[in-house]
Amino acid sequence: MLNSTGIQAALQSNEPIRWSTIGDSIAQGAHWTGAERDYVQLLEERVRYELTRYGDSFVRWAVSGANTEDTLGRLPAALDLAPDLVVIGVGTNDAKAGADGVTRFAERYGTLLTTILDTGALVVAQTPTAVLRTCRYNLGDHLPAYADAIRAVAEQHDVPLVDHFARWTAAGDGWAPAEWMADPTHPSGRGHRVIARTLFESLGLFAADSACCRLLD
Repeated sequence: MLNSTGIQAALQSNEPIRWSTIGDSIAQGAHWTGAERDYVQLLEERVRYELTRYGDSFVRWAVSGANTEDTLGRLPAALDLAPDLVVIGVGTNDAKAGADGVTRFAERYGTLLTTILDTGALVVAQTPTAVLRTCRYNLGDHLPAYADAIRAVAEQHDVPLVDHFARWTAAGDGWAPAEWMADPTHPSGRGHRVIARTLFESLGLFAADSACCRLLD
């Protein structure tokens, strides 16, 4: 179950929050969004503009192609900036390793969480978005196990989890809805709006009168 109590307390305080996002091309908002804003930009719009948290800052450490191993390598530089809240978006590229890679993935994901939590920062875990049937590397066959691994590790460490994979597979009959995708692997601008709305709803940031929250999903 999602436990966003710490995040809600931080958002209700007057102290600025240093947000950091780490992960892969989806978390980077690379290329496939076209001219549209990605989910991290929409999150920043919701927080810094609509919620008038002007002192909050957002730093992005996500890189296209990254898996958990790459992300662990970049983590020290990200933590050097002393973030208060870290949003993790990784797992799609790890799933290229197939069924044999799930155990090692779970171990690395656990290391990600413990390393961040040991600094005193809050963490938000996210399952990946789903893919289309035509995706390479048989990702559609392997992603469910990687999503399950993230759910289990997040629960073990009592970390808030945003379950995009469950929402996307429910909407697409086990696959990503084609209208949310720019190619078989990457969400389009519309897909990023869905990701953002799921984040808002999961973290208690949703409001019916918000322009960001009213975006088409």
